[in-house]
Amino acid sequence: MEKIKCSLCQSEDVTYIPNKIRNDTEGIYKMFKCGCCETHFLYPRPAREALEKYYDGDFREEVHSESYYDYTSLDKVFQNFLPEAKTRLKRVVKELDSRDDILEIGCSVGYFLSTVADYVHMACGTEWDRKAQAYIRDCIEKSNIKVSDNPEDFNQQFDKIFMFHVLEHIEEPVSFLENLKNILKPNGIIYIEVPNVDDILVKTYACDAFKDFYYKKAHLYNFNETGLSYIFEHAGYQYHIDFIQRYDLSNHLYWLGKGLPGGRGMYAEVLGDDTNEAYIRALKEKKQTDTLFAKVWL
Repeated sequence: MEKIKCSLCQSEDVTYIPNKIRNDTEGIYKMFKCGCCETHFLYPRPAREALEKYYDGDFREEVHSESYYDYTSLDKVFQNFLPEAKTRLKRVVKELDSRDDILEIGCSVGYFLSTVADYVHMACGTEWDRKAQAYIRDCIEKSNIKVSDNPEDFNQQFDKIFMFHVLEHIEEPVSFLENLKNILKPNGIIYIEVPNVDDILVKTYACDAFKDFYYKKAHLYNFNETGLSYIFEHAGYQYHIDFIQRYDLSNHLYWLGKGLPGGRGMYAEVLGDDTNEAYIRALKEKKQTDTLFAKVWL
């Protein structure tokens, strides 16, 4: 019988997680937790060629619908994610310079690129989904935005590199970050946002309905602070990790009560802003927010 090792740190101290894997139509994938680096990892891991094909089509249609690639639908996706892009910009805008050349890896339909382009010299993005690339070229009318398949396609170095919910999709995250050193300018910064597997719905509430929704075929890894720290240290970076909460108390109560996604703001009139803000402060203190935001540098 094959001995399963952690895909990240190679530890044999792993535990099977008996929850469903979303979008696993083949029924061949399982999730395991590493007792060493605390990362939850998908097993077996899909081959790179299969992943490239998956992200250039099936991935978006699974997450959204078959009509995803209609430009009217892509416009809705762009507008739906624009508020989040603006929130992300607020976190970093004071560190941006009008002379900066920035790169976003995994830029989807360009909502963050469009938002940040007004604050920098050049905004480049990579995206394996060719139809999303076409949308950016055809529909975002900003001359300082470029898009391609991979970072090396631009043949230049960058002042800032952004990865929003991308690292969990990367097969070899340590070597991937090591390779980014080749395109990061001296004194450059990489910003990385990922889901936090210590999300209170997973770690403390142990909500099976949420976990069946949370674990996805597309996410090869699910990190907490320990797992991210392992990656940054082995890739040779200095780093700082912040804890961010994207969803509110109403969303958590809805998951616990209904076992379904949604509910954001549903109970706001009863709970009030003070209650929600206190809840989020508690999640940050316990490091059980839904999201991690890291800044890494050499």
